[in-house]
Amino acid sequence: MTSLEVLVPRALSPLLSPARYKGAWGGRGGAKSHFFAEQVVIRCYRKATRVVCIREVQNSIRDSVRQLLIDKIRKLGLEWAFDVLEAEIRGRVGTPAEGSLIVFRGMQSYNAANIKSLEGFHVAWIEEAQTLSQYSLDLLRPTIRSDGSELWFSWNPRFKTDPVDQFLRRNPPPNSVVVQVNWSDNPWFPVELKTEMEHDFETDPDKAEHVWNGAYGATQGAVLNKWVNKARKAGRVTNSAVYDPQGAPIRIVSDIGYRDTTVWWFWQPKLGGITVFKCIFGNGMDAEDWADEIAKVLTTMGVSMDMLGKIWLPHDARVKTFQSKYSSLERFIAKYGMAKMGIVPMSKKHDQIEAARYMIDQCEFHETDCSDGLDGLDAWHFEFNEETQIFSKEPEHDWSSHFGDSFAYACQVMQGLKVDPKPEEPRNLVIQAEGTSKSTLTMDDAWTTQTTGTSGRI
Repeated sequence: MTSLEVLVPRALSPLLSPARYKGAWGGRGGAKSHFFAEQVVIRCYRKATRVVCIREVQNSIRDSVRQLLIDKIRKLGLEWAFDVLEAEIRGRVGTPAEGSLIVFRGMQSYNAANIKSLEGFHVAWIEEAQTLSQYSLDLLRPTIRSDGSELWFSWNPRFKTDPVDQFLRRNPPPNSVVVQVNWSDNPWFPVELKTEMEHDFETDPDKAEHVWNGAYGATQGAVLNKWVNKARKAGRVTNSAVYDPQGAPIRIVSDIGYRDTTVWWFWQPKLGGITVFKCIFGNGMDAEDWADEIAKVLTTMGVSMDMLGKIWLPHDARVKTFQSKYSSLERFIAKYGMAKMGIVPMSKKHDQIEAARYMIDQCEFHETDCSDGLDGLDAWHFEFNEETQIFSKEPEHDWSSHFGDSFAYACQVMQGLKVDPKPEEPRNLVIQAEGTSKSTLTMDDAWTTQTTGTSGRI
């Protein structure tokens, strides 16, 4: 057997130890894919191993890591040990790699019935794992189950809510090894890429943080990610952004729905800006449920009805449904009264987005209580058509759009709101009117005196 000597970046060395789950995340240039590709070839050479290389979507073999594996076979001088076919790579008979098999699959083509075809595989390598759906992850995990089997994940993070991040970074399972690796961890980082990276940081720092350093949130066609990052850098995302019982009345705005996720943002205007102190969401609840839930939240936070300005609902909240003879608006009116309710006027999506981009610069957010909402704003984006190279006219309708839509509705409401200073205690003035003795009046009394024709000097 040929002796193989392979160098790996120190940051990736923990992945050389056996583990059920192995993950490497970070930005471009960290050698994640190169590392896993070499490990696939080495493992298949040393021992008969069946490996499936997976992407969430694979329209053709060109979308796979097939070419990268071929390059690694050549780099390691192992062309003699493998037969490279159109749709798979096999260990050649009579070589140490005999019995090994490498195939390439897209998870979207699998369901509960045909996923069983992968049961005999020893390794599943999921490349671009940030796009892996929760459904695909749930299908794959129990399928790769032979003795000593492993699942490998390599990805550049997009959002905290992506299934792979939830699974391997937020609450990693037992017997898992997960590492972060970026360009700075790669001793062979090409000079050409370094020049490209430096240019990206100069021209678009937010995007560069995602592409090169593995930061969350940046994506093609992002609607508000740039503005959210600006708020973070300016220190306007902090746990000190709280409800002020002595401040202005609060406003609550929603995109209320039933089957879709409903999101509620809690706002309190103040001089010089707005405090966004809470964001809640859920689905499967009707208007009556939400009316009760909002009341519970307000009670928990110590917000009295006097401090509730208005609850704003979208324009379609007036509509009655076949399931109920009452509209969402009517249900809220029954709970809070007409004076406490408002309807966000109809407008074009473009205008809503412009309002959001303008108003977000005046907002500070409670970091913990608005965490999910900010994740949604980070992820809100226009859909990009790879074939036409054109973005959609409106943001893509997915989980993030509910957070974005409700935030934009709120921005429209707040944009037309003027915040007056807190009323001051009346200050007594001494007025000397002609032919009278001195008298002590309040400012309001003085104004009345002046407007009714009594002359004098103040």
